[in-house]
Amino acid sequence: MILAIRKTLQKYEMVEPGDRVVVAVSGGADSVALLHALWAIRLDSHFSLVVAHLDHGLRPEGEKEALWVGKMAGKLGIPFHRGKVDVRSFQKEKALTLQEAARELRYSFLGEVAGKCRAAKIALGHTADDQAESLMIRLLRGSGTRGLSGIPPMRDGIYIRPLIETWRKEIEDYLKDQKIAYLTDPSNQCLQYLRNRVRHELLPLLQQYNPRIRQILVQMADLFRAEEEFWKKHLEERFPAVVRSRKKDALSLDIPCLVSQPLPVRFRCLRRAVETVQGHLRRVSLSHIWAIQDLLEGTEPNKILRLPQGLTVTRAYNVLNLTRSQEEAAPFEYSVPGPGYVEIPEIGRSMRFEVQGRKRKVLFEDSPNVALLDFDALDFPLTIRTFRPGDRFQPLGMEGEKKVKDLFMDRKIPTLYRKRVPILFQGERILWVTGIRIDHRARLKPETQKILRAELI
Repeated sequence: MILAIRKTLQKYEMVEPGDRVVVAVSGGADSVALLHALWAIRLDSHFSLVVAHLDHGLRPEGEKEALWVGKMAGKLGIPFHRGKVDVRSFQKEKALTLQEAARELRYSFLGEVAGKCRAAKIALGHTADDQAESLMIRLLRGSGTRGLSGIPPMRDGIYIRPLIETWRKEIEDYLKDQKIAYLTDPSNQCLQYLRNRVRHELLPLLQQYNPRIRQILVQMADLFRAEEEFWKKHLEERFPAVVRSRKKDALSLDIPCLVSQPLPVRFRCLRRAVETVQGHLRRVSLSHIWAIQDLLEGTEPNKILRLPQGLTVTRAYNVLNLTRSQEEAAPFEYSVPGPGYVEIPEIGRSMRFEVQGRKRKVLFEDSPNVALLDFDALDFPLTIRTFRPGDRFQPLGMEGEKKVKDLFMDRKIPTLYRKRVPILFQGERILWVTGIRIDHRARLKPETQKILRAELI
């Protein structure tokens, strides 16, 4: 086993001479074997070790386990760092699954330890069996080829997995041969968790059809990972061409350009877009990417798709908008008693009103957020409110009336944003659809003496 780990370290260039490595040790067989194996080869490979143990606060045995791991580290003469977190409280706060919450807190803790110790690498105890199980779980969940590439041997140049090519049976034999004690987590037998059901039920069943099913799954992961490396480089050239604009937590893609791409490229562009907005692809399966694809090929010019973790995908004519935690504005209605400011907290904006005497020559402003209205035909109070179905007005320069909804469609205003457009009224009559068009009857006329200057800020 030691020889196999040396080979894995060299194959993926996991450590360099002089590196300090934080070893995540839970006390289970895998992490204990990882620690002892790295300890055995540390001098030859010229790196040093630090042990980190996190109590997730999920079981009463946590305190004893932390003490046990600390004692083991002490016997090996390795610095020991321990921490404790409340996973269940974090789970509720962030609306995560228990496993997701534990993972986030665990990686955060390991990063903190690495920072304090100035460690270059963090070693994790994932094995070849973990790789096979992960691939099967992702297959069941409908992952794409990126998900099927499995657990990477090395991630971000920091996280290393020296046991990723070592089987659990080899680890157990090594611990038994070396008479090394380890802890047993009873939750590893609990069939409530999908991974345990795959480990103890599904894979043994599949072995009846092919005794080498675990090895085949690992080989598949290796193949998919090599293909994803190719696609990663390919997308670096293709993806920028489909991007229209990029902001914080938002991305706009050009639909005609997307649709012109071959389906495999299109799917990967969509996955890249989701990852760009969310920062990850957790909880996003192949079925979600297909749903976005259906949105692209649909005939409706405006449609909204809501995906996990607050991701909203909106089709607005020829643009696909991906936004994070963006919700439709709540309906609002405010009175304008006179000149001054009116705050509209629902959309984070305000409006300013000023009555001016007309000068010889009126200087119209270029900004669409400013409207000059005939105050002689108006009087306070006015009203600002959101769009409602059935709203109609006479757009400037037109003879007949038009539905505000049709105006939004003409201007290609996405459905998601229509309730973010304030509309100025006197009574039931629209004066101004802010930022778009004033009512023809509210325009300045030759006889107008007073002007109402309205501005959306």
